[in-house]
Amino acid sequence: MPEVIRSDNGSPFASTGTTGLTALSVWWIKLGIRHERIDPGHPQQNGRHERFHLTLLEAMQPPPPTRAAQARRFATFVRGYNEERPHESLGQRPPASVYQPSPRAMPTRLAEPDYPAEAAVRQVRSNGEIKWRGDFIHVCSALIGEAVAVEETEDGYWQVRFFNVPIGIIDQKTRKLRRCASAATHQIEP
Repeated sequence: MPEVIRSDNGSPFASTGTTGLTALSVWWIKLGIRHERIDPGHPQQNGRHERFHLTLLEAMQPPPPTRAAQARRFATFVRGYNEERPHESLGQRPPASVYQPSPRAMPTRLAEPDYPAEAAVRQVRSNGEIKWRGDFIHVCSALIGEAVAVEETEDGYWQVRFFNVPIGIIDQKTRKLRRCASAATHQIEP
């Protein structure tokens, strides 16, 4: 199981909502995987992934006539890509020559968040909202049924987080969740 997964900002990895969370990214957080997102419009920040897509697309042209033929061609592609084709970033070695299984095993049960006693823990309702100080604040539909923590920051704001990931700040004037700078910690540095 990886420690970090880097992706673009599209579905199913990220959403355009305030938190940017999707069901997939919520699952990754629960697994302890840090999600790095490239800056919007900068595919070069994920060049290996983009290059892989191009290589796979080229290998599958023209499309095979049947699913069985497509599966055979794909299996041949995977074997060649991982075991034979030299990769520049690996010193002209194939990926299989440097592959090591992750020391992190997939858990048999997903962890529950462990929030500090001083945090106000709220369950995200079936409509994606939490109740906060007499109001309903929409947090995120991807977190329905999950517990989030609301904690006061040093500068007096109320930050909402899921596990260790800050997902927003409750705007005290509008009573809405807004993106906070630390909610973008998923972003990679240029």
